[in-house]
Amino acid sequence: MSQTAAADGRQTARVKVILLSMPFFVLLFTRGGIEISVRLLPLRYSWIPAIAFYYLSIGACLLYSRRRLGLHIDYGTLSRRSFPKLRLFVFGIAFPAIIPLWVFVKNVGVVPPEFVFYIVLFSLINPFFEESFWRGLLDKIDAGRTFRIFYSALLFSFSHYFLWGAYWLLPPQKWIAAVVSTFIMGTLWMWFYQRHRNLLYPILSHVLVDIFNLSVAMFFGLKLVTV
Repeated sequence: MSQTAAADGRQTARVKVILLSMPFFVLLFTRGGIEISVRLLPLRYSWIPAIAFYYLSIGACLLYSRRRLGLHIDYGTLSRRSFPKLRLFVFGIAFPAIIPLWVFVKNVGVVPPEFVFYIVLFSLINPFFEESFWRGLLDKIDAGRTFRIFYSALLFSFSHYFLWGAYWLLPPQKWIAAVVSTFIMGTLWMWFYQRHRNLLYPILSHVLVDIFNLSVAMFFGLKLVTV
């Protein structure tokens, strides 16, 4: 093996280790922000600075990957030519989007009108960060497709319990549905992205998910029906 090939192999292994480690950095950094914010603010408001820690950690990973590892995320475009095949669209985009629809139908009537703006605002911001990281970046791990799908989906679903469980103010058993549903969403979004290299479609699907699950209302601890 030539020195160049050996150096390339070491660099590939280094990048793989870094990408595999990044989700744990995001989780631990954000958890630190949560622990600080819940001690300084009332619980119903403490999620706001905590989620800023989440986005800051994701942004740091994306920036580091771009500048130091040379990894660029291609978001694609939305056009007639970029529209996916029907099977991909139905199972990878439409189905994940409607999973939390029942939460919306059961609870939209009790959500105060002033929450609508904040739910929409959150739903436009959050999917960009999460899809860029959990799908766009983690799909660059030097591993098989199946590994990348389940590694990302498992940690993505776990993050919703590990990071945000305190803000939903739900009994632990009700978290089973949340963790399972986010695992399914994460699996299907990554499956779609691997076959149709266009991240904008998972982002749009994720926007609908965050609207349908009334995210901000849950973070503020409104009494919503979840089962």
